[in-house]
Amino acid sequence: MKSLRFFVRRYRFATFVLLTFALTWIPWGIVAVDLRAGRSSFVTPLILLGGFGPFLAAIVVAAAGGDSRSWFRNLIDIGAPPRVWVAAVLMPVVLYVGALVVFVGAGGGFDRAGVLPAAAIPAVAFATLIRGGLEEPGWRGLALPVLQRRIGAFQASIVIGVIWALWHVPLFLMPGSSQAGTPFALYAAAVVGISIITTWLYNAAGGRVLVAVVFHTLSNAVSVTTAGGVIGGEVASQVALLAVVWTVVAILVWRYDTDRLSPNPLPEGGLDYTTPAPGNHAAEEGMTPSRIDNRE
Repeated sequence: MKSLRFFVRRYRFATFVLLTFALTWIPWGIVAVDLRAGRSSFVTPLILLGGFGPFLAAIVVAAAGGDSRSWFRNLIDIGAPPRVWVAAVLMPVVLYVGALVVFVGAGGGFDRAGVLPAAAIPAVAFATLIRGGLEEPGWRGLALPVLQRRIGAFQASIVIGVIWALWHVPLFLMPGSSQAGTPFALYAAAVVGISIITTWLYNAAGGRVLVAVVFHTLSNAVSVTTAGGVIGGEVASQVALLAVVWTVVAILVWRYDTDRLSPNPLPEGGLDYTTPAPGNHAAEEGMTPSRIDNRE
């Protein structure tokens, strides 16, 4: 058990990423093969199970590293500044409604009748919490605080954004999924930009993961709500989103230090960054931290 804690703390980020892909790609891979073969057995449960991959991987890594209690307390902390909560709620509107305005302004078509009615928004928000927002305890709640301490907030956001986009690849192979038919390069570029924006919110909130959960949930909800009104122009609408997302990113990079992407110190995420020296009984018991873990 002590050697496992040593290994996990030393390679926390890599362990999280490998577990996340295994927990997601196995069920999603089964679904992709199943659908292409014309079957549909167990599709919904397996898609839901795969979507929990980042959350489940974070739980395993936090528990194996001896951080589960403090990590969970950090996860449910609502004490972010009010202005950050406001930004987390309004930013999805800025991104997706802004992209819609750019798309229509560039000659794209839009039919208001295709927009989901207001009565459907609570159900959409709940669905996007389950299939989106609950990824954040992994991506931002564990992976980000570990990686940005090593390479800085901006660079860590790009790395996590690329991994986040690649994590979705099986959905591009599933007929009927929202990603099917979307150019992956455009999708990935948007995801990387959104990763940087989410880092800004997470760090501005002092590492309170619920802010990232709310932002991710509402981003998906606003996207789903407005997508039905877009007429054609799949590539053009993606380009419009890219333009808005990366304009916001440029403003954030200009405004804040790329090492932190906020005026606050880098949050520790409820994780212990000391790594016991192997074979040192006192250190393995957590009595004598030997060094700061910088190898992940």
